[in-house]
Amino acid sequence: MKKVIFAETPYQVIVSLYIKKQYSKKDDIVDLIITDTFNGHINLYNNLVNKNIFNNVFIAKAEDLILPKSIKKRIKKLYYILLPQKMIKKSLGTIDFYDEIYCWNYDAFIANIRSYFALNNKPARLFIYDEGYVSYFPLNKVIPKKGFLKIIEFRNKLAGISNVIRENIDGILLFEPELLIYEPNCPILVLNKTQGLTNEFKKLIEELFNTYNIIQNYDKKYIIFEEAMFSNSDEFDDEKIILDIVNKVGKDNVLIKLHPRTKEDRFSKLGIKTLGSDGIPWEAITLTGDFSNKILIAISSGSIVNYRLTYGKNMRAILLFKLFKTNLKYLSSNYDKFWNKLKSTYPESGIYMPETMEELDKILTEIRK
Repeated sequence: MKKVIFAETPYQVIVSLYIKKQYSKKDDIVDLIITDTFNGHINLYNNLVNKNIFNNVFIAKAEDLILPKSIKKRIKKLYYILLPQKMIKKSLGTIDFYDEIYCWNYDAFIANIRSYFALNNKPARLFIYDEGYVSYFPLNKVIPKKGFLKIIEFRNKLAGISNVIRENIDGILLFEPELLIYEPNCPILVLNKTQGLTNEFKKLIEELFNTYNIIQNYDKKYIIFEEAMFSNSDEFDDEKIILDIVNKVGKDNVLIKLHPRTKEDRFSKLGIKTLGSDGIPWEAITLTGDFSNKILIAISSGSIVNYRLTYGKNMRAILLFKLFKTNLKYLSSNYDKFWNKLKSTYPESGIYMPETMEELDKILTEIRK
């Protein structure tokens, strides 16, 4: 059987290793396609090739196709959406036909590749895998069906492959199925998190992501996670709240973990220690040492919960999402429901979700004491 796994973030590469080990047989051909959408993808690609973990590893030139930033590029994206063979040639050159596709980001790029298989009478089974807390939400609440996805499905209907739609998937692979906040209409497959606790796996992650002795860099008590999707927008004044926290706990006690897609280090200019724009995922870093005495702070970063999901480790975390009034789907009632379910399932997990600045101040004061 021929299988392909798509990874659009460094963390997704880690999950790909779980899938390769647990859901492939000795004679299967398992290829990995990583995209150019995150920092450090070339170094990671070279390390993956040298390790011979997958039969083949490819880099897809997908950033402009997935995230077009100008009208001209959006028009080009529409052109490639309508002609998937042209999109594949542009981004990958060529691609084999596979029996199974594994991905999280069911975006226009992957949806069009899946459609290309079906248009050539080579339909592939589709599996969605764990990408953190959003994987436990209803898919239509996370990836709204609009724009290019709707165009692809309309094109598929005209072409006689109307069953190639986002809702038609063959399974979901999750680390913690009991945390689902809805009932999927497809099989649920469990990813065995104990794989990530073996010395062999830890050594592999260290070599792939070059995390040698990296724990020494995370020498601060408070680790704040930047979230690139907000980036100090009109709706989210993240700098203000981050600086407020820094002033309360002391600059010398804080480290800011930059988002893998961040293009500008906003905080080192302010004299705050920063790390992490090199594409090394938090899930690789946490394998190298004990973070149980750290305080993890974020608006809604999936990295915090992945510490629990991927390796089964507890944490001390402060989530700030309730301090913001927003209509973002990521921070809907589903998000609140998920964290409450995690807290009730694992009461020892050490999660704080302040609803006011006064409550945040009280939590920080108690921690300092």
